[in-house]
Amino acid sequence: MIYLGSHAAGSGQGIAVAALRGGVLRLESIAGCPAHPAYRAVAPDAHALYAVHELDQGLVSAFAIGDSGDLRLLGTQPSGGPQPCHLSVHPSGRYVLSAHWGSGSIVVHPVERGGVLGPATEVVENPKPHAHMVVTDPAGRWVLAVHLGAGTVSSYQLDLGSGRLRLRSEVALHRGAGPRHLAFDPQGTRVYVVNELDSTVTACGYDPASGRVEPRETVRTVPEDVAVESYPSAVRVSRDGRFVYVGNRGHDSIGVLSTEHGLRLLATYPAGGRFPRDLAFDQDGRLLWVANERADVVVGLAVDPSAPAPRPHAARATTASGGLVRPKRCAPSSATCGRSSTQACCGPAAPPAGRVIGSPLSRSPMTA
Repeated sequence: MIYLGSHAAGSGQGIAVAALRGGVLRLESIAGCPAHPAYRAVAPDAHALYAVHELDQGLVSAFAIGDSGDLRLLGTQPSGGPQPCHLSVHPSGRYVLSAHWGSGSIVVHPVERGGVLGPATEVVENPKPHAHMVVTDPAGRWVLAVHLGAGTVSSYQLDLGSGRLRLRSEVALHRGAGPRHLAFDPQGTRVYVVNELDSTVTACGYDPASGRVEPRETVRTVPEDVAVESYPSAVRVSRDGRFVYVGNRGHDSIGVLSTEHGLRLLATYPAGGRFPRDLAFDQDGRLLWVANERADVVVGLAVDPSAPAPRPHAARATTASGGLVRPKRCAPSSATCGRSSTQACCGPAAPPAGRVIGSPLSRSPMTA
């Protein structure tokens, strides 16, 4: 299943449950919940889904996932700040972590019996607003927070007994970057940070022992001669670590970068709609789901690890939401995949290898 969230008012009240049937992504049902379920994450055991509601008085909700993939609201807690925009579930399954756009705070909620959320155990304040992502590293040892307003990536240690966070290290990205999201490579020793304000990705070294992030090189997500304003959104890394994929809002493309011989932009491909807010690979690595926020369309682009030639879209669905999520990972305005679907943005599984298949919008020089 794929779970679709929304920033929209009116028709966007709830989380859409969708399934790929006969090559078509079909909406199965709508799970009622508070407004603006902007981002979702599935628990490691795939029995519960959590969502943040991007409201001035932020909320975080818990849902039980039924045998057929349907959702049942378990309850809602104050998120601990205004406009929560991202959340993830700790690999232990015992805590949900959320980032707040409005306040810049990072908040921890405990998961209680049956998947229900308890009151927050930690609120890490920041003098600047616009925290944008919080996620645990592949080893499950460090919690990394990406803060667009402060221009930093911070590493915390989570005490599994108390649910409290302790800051261990922090690094500033280059001036004007606006770090938004990050993704790890399969070995867990490199981190790719997508920068919203200057349309770049920064490749960083990562030390799993200390949680330290070390920026090394920065590359644009669109070619230098692109005239339109572009604001990168989600970033994903292939299963073999050879490719990095970025959604470019405004340019309305998927940027594909190679990690071999240094980070470099290979090409950009049509996103299949306007404002691609999130990306998620399916379980087999043959589809890249793209949630196009301003087109109200979710598109599946065919991905072939061995044949980079352009091919048509593999699946398409029109919906009032703007994101997708699959079990164990989260996506844009957001889509999350359920237990029968692929891992997308909230969980431990790594996306597959290959390049996005579609007619290239533009290419950058491909040097060896």
